[in-house]
Amino acid sequence: MFIQELQNMDGLGQLELLKKKQIKLSELTNHYQQKIIDKNPELHAVVHTMFDQSAEEFDQGNGPFGGFPFLIKDLNAVEGAPVSYGSKVMEGFQATWDDEIVKRYKKSGLTIIGKTNTPEFGFTPATESDYLGFTRNPWNPDFSPGGSSGGAAAAVASGMIPFAHGSDGGGSIRIPASCCGLFGLKPTRGRSPLSMRINSLSVHHAITRSVRDSAALLDVIEGPQVGDSFSTPSIGAPFQKYVETDPGTLNIAYMADFSSLMEIAPEVQGAIESTAKLCEDLGHNVEIAYPDFDLHRFMNAYVTVWVVGGAIAVRNASRLNGKQATSQNVELLLSTIIEKSEKITVFEYEEARQFLFDESVKIHQFFEKYDVLLHPVSSKPPLPLGEYNGSKKSVDEILQVSANYAHLSPIANVTGQPAMSIPLYWGENNLPIGSHFMGRFGDEATLFKLAGQLERTRPWWRKYEEIL
Repeated sequence: MFIQELQNMDGLGQLELLKKKQIKLSELTNHYQQKIIDKNPELHAVVHTMFDQSAEEFDQGNGPFGGFPFLIKDLNAVEGAPVSYGSKVMEGFQATWDDEIVKRYKKSGLTIIGKTNTPEFGFTPATESDYLGFTRNPWNPDFSPGGSSGGAAAAVASGMIPFAHGSDGGGSIRIPASCCGLFGLKPTRGRSPLSMRINSLSVHHAITRSVRDSAALLDVIEGPQVGDSFSTPSIGAPFQKYVETDPGTLNIAYMADFSSLMEIAPEVQGAIESTAKLCEDLGHNVEIAYPDFDLHRFMNAYVTVWVVGGAIAVRNASRLNGKQATSQNVELLLSTIIEKSEKITVFEYEEARQFLFDESVKIHQFFEKYDVLLHPVSSKPPLPLGEYNGSKKSVDEILQVSANYAHLSPIANVTGQPAMSIPLYWGENNLPIGSHFMGRFGDEATLFKLAGQLERTRPWWRKYEEIL
C-alpha cells in the first residue's frame, strides 16, 4: 500500500481512503505509531503513548472520524492515562475520567494514541519543562516549537500525526502553529468547552496542516459543556463548508508599525507586509489601522488575572495528587506565580478584570468597521531552545521575555474573539513565521473563508516534504 503517500495528504484525505477501504485502519494507525517511535527521540513531542489501548479500538470505527489516530495535549485527562500538566507535582497521577473535550473527540471516532508535551501547566509560549523535557522544532532542532501546544505542533509538522489537540489561553495554539508552519485557529470563547476555567481565557481546538482539517475538528467539538459560563450560538452550518467559500471583498485592518509598542524583528515585519500585499492582490481592502486601547495597561491587567487564575489551577491540580505545590516540586516560574498571586488583593484583581472588560468593548467596536485585523503572532521568529526554561526563570523574568515576544496574541483571549495563524512565510534558518488574523466575535466562518483562499493562493504543503 502507498503508506508514504499519506504524508502528502491531510487528515480528511486519509479518512477518504479509509471510507473507500483503500487502506485499513490498523495500517494507518500502525504507520503513525511507527512515525512517533522513529521521530520522537529527537523532537520529544509525545510524552506518553497509548498504543496498547488504541489497538483494541482499531475495528470500532465509530463516529465521523472512523477510528482515526489522534493526540491529546497533556493538560487534559484521558481515562487510564497519566496526566502530568508537565509538572513533577503530578508525578504518578493517573486520570480516572475523561475531560469533556476528550469525550467529544472520542465520540467523533478519534482514537487517542498518545499525549503531547507542554510546559509546566501550559504557562509559557515555549514547550520547555524539566519534568517532561524540551520539545524541539522539526524545522530546526536548535529552536523552540513555541508553546504551550508545542508538542502537538512538533508532532503534526514532522508527520507523527495529521492533526492534534491544542488549547489556547494566550496564544498557545497560534504561537506553536506559527513556529512550526501550521494552521492554528483559536475559536470564539464559548465555541468549545472551556479549558481549566482560568477566567475563561483558554479555549480548546487543534493544530493542523490543512484549513479544512481544522474546520472538521471544530465541527465535532462545538458547544459548551454543562456549567460553562459562556456559550456562543452555533452558526447553523458545518464550518467545513466555509473553507471552499469565496470570502468576497473583506475590509482588513493592518497593524503595520510597532515601534512604539515593542521591537519587531525585520523578518517578522517582512512576513506581515508580504501577507498584507497578498491580501491586497486578492482584492481585499487593506488599510493601516489600530484599535484604540492601552496595550501596555491591557497586558498588565491580563497578567494580574492570569497569575491569580493560574495559581488556583496549580493548587487544585496538586490536591488531586494529594500534594501541595512548593518550590521543591514545581519550577521557579510556578512557585513565584503562586507567591505573586498571594500579594494581589481582591480589589486589584477585580479592578484588572473590569479594566479588561472595558478595553475589550473598544476592540469589539473596532470590528464594526473591519472584518479582520492582521498583525504578527509574535514579535520574533521561533526562539532558540532554552529562552523560556521555567525552572531557571521567575515569573517576572518570564514576563519580561514575553513582553518582547508574545505581547499581542493574548488580546483575542481576553476579548473572546476567534483568531488564527496561517503559515505563509519561511525566514532565516528555514524557520516559519505565521500571519495572525483576528475576526469578529462568533465569526469563525469569515476566518475559514479567508484561510481557505490564502491556502489555495499560496499553498504551503510542499514545504513539509523537507522535514517529513
